Amino acid sequence: MGGRWFFATKNPHKLAEVRQVIGAHLQIEALPPEMGEAPEPYETLYENALSKAAFYASQLHATVIAEDSGLFIPALGGLPGVKTAQFGGPLRVLELMKNEQRRQAYFVAVMVAYYSPGAYYIATGIWHGQIAERLAGQEGFGYDPIFIPEGEEKTVAELGNSWKILHSHRTQALHRLLRKMLRN
Repeated sequence: MGGRWFFATKNPHKLAEVRQVIGAHLQIEALPPEMGEAPEPYETLYENALSKAAFYASQLHATVIAEDSGLFIPALGGLPGVKTAQFGGPLRVLELMKNEQRRQAYFVAVMVAYYSPGAYYIATGIWHGQIAERLAGQEGFGYDPIFIPEGEEKTVAELGNSWKILHSHRTQALHRLLRKMLRN
């Protein structure tokens, strides 16, 4: 696994999570600040992650790990889903669910390690839980203040970043991706 490795995100929180999970195995670089945004035109996390990885790998001439993730809420017909980042955040979800009794939700992360066209690994992580009644907690980012993981009573933002890094959908996907990469 030589050469340069980049993680395809402009989100410093995601980059920090990835570095904590795989730092012992790989030296992951941030995207150069001047890089444009990769297109994510597809309706599946898999297609968007692969598209993003291929886009940056072709520009950087390096191996790229890319990720696409989403929060899926069955009571909202699967929304926000693939468009989670553009959905409007936790307050919009709470507004849409204010009278909803069914609060199940799950995060999905799809990770791709892209070497070249046709040469890549892919892995998925799924994190089940439910949507809280209100915002709670100070740590994390995104939907962490409203997501209560299965088996827990607090939101991810209350449980904290250290706890999240051990359990999240992104961590699950990264561990699976690393196992695939290290086997070959």
